Amino acid sequence: MTALPCNAVRQNGFSLLELMVSITIGIILMTGMVAMFNSSGEARRELEKTGTLIENGRFAINLLYDDVHHAGFFGQFYDLGDAPGVDPDPCFVPASVANLAQLVTDLAMPLQGFRAATLAAQAGIVAASTCDEKGVLPATNFVAGSDILVIRRADTAIFTGDPGDPDVDEVNAIFLQANARNLNLMFGVSGADVPATTADNDFTASLPMYPSKAVGGTADTRKFHVHIYFVAPCSYGSGANETCTAADDDVPTLKRLELDEVGGVTKMKIVSLVEGIEFMKVRYGLDTVPATVNLTTGLIGDGMPDSYVATPTLAQWPGVASVRIYLLARSTQATQEYRDTKQYNLDGVLAGPYGDKFRRRVYSTEVMPVNMAGRREIPN
Repeated sequence: MTALPCNAVRQNGFSLLELMVSITIGIILMTGMVAMFNSSGEARRELEKTGTLIENGRFAINLLYDDVHHAGFFGQFYDLGDAPGVDPDPCFVPASVANLAQLVTDLAMPLQGFRAATLAAQAGIVAASTCDEKGVLPATNFVAGSDILVIRRADTAIFTGDPGDPDVDEVNAIFLQANARNLNLMFGVSGADVPATTADNDFTASLPMYPSKAVGGTADTRKFHVHIYFVAPCSYGSGANETCTAADDDVPTLKRLELDEVGGVTKMKIVSLVEGIEFMKVRYGLDTVPATVNLTTGLIGDGMPDSYVATPTLAQWPGVASVRIYLLARSTQATQEYRDTKQYNLDGVLAGPYGDKFRRRVYSTEVMPVNMAGRREIPN
């Protein structure tokens, strides 16, 4: 039987059907890769948003904790005295050396607060101060529903420079110098080392229990601070004194008014601190037991809070021994696939649900203003 020759079949290209099948497979693979890439990118962006939200809330609560912890620190000075006859003006700016006496009187209230009764109400600082008149804290510049916290203290660092030095530039900033029983406030003077006058440590009291010298011949000098914490409706204000206007962004921001010098002029200036802080609520722990004056401390109480109130009276402010702070932090960027349906408890005030695309978290802390409560602790 003779075998017939078999010609090999050679491939001369792709058929149209094969080409369409390969293109379809490629499109499917490419679509999957693009979807995976987009999903990975979106997850990374959401992780960044969440990380920023957590970090902003943590930083804000720690910043407030630290400042409240140092409220009432005035160097070695001990005797703050009783509460003043009227509520101090947090935005008071001394125009001369003679006006510094008012700031000395205000030292008896290292802490001062203004409460917003509801989320629709504004804290009453406008009617109780000159902040609005000075244009630094008008009603349009702080968020309704958020409280306002005022802290008075000296800097923890000892000032050793010349206020007129270009590297320091503290001319007309306010400085504090004190020993255990005496205290002076003074302006920084160009070309002269602070202090221009001294609160001499050679203080001798009529009672022998007081030493003739506290530390040395002169007392340490520290910068004096008045800090007013509030929540503004924008991160950067384009209005006068950097106040918020309708044309500015809508990112709520924790800000602080500071008594300082700007260009050699004593004034209150606004400092933006943390973006995304939407509300701040504060409650104060009062030290009222024992109610009789202790012979050692000269004060009532024992340095521990016995009750908590949202709005202490004028006479109660010096007895604050603890502060509870609540913050509602909001992400600075929206998440398209998210809808906020939660409610947030801020010291008994419920916020939300907002129904928007921003994530939120509540942060809280309790802090002892050690320089206030410590004066009331009864030695064993």
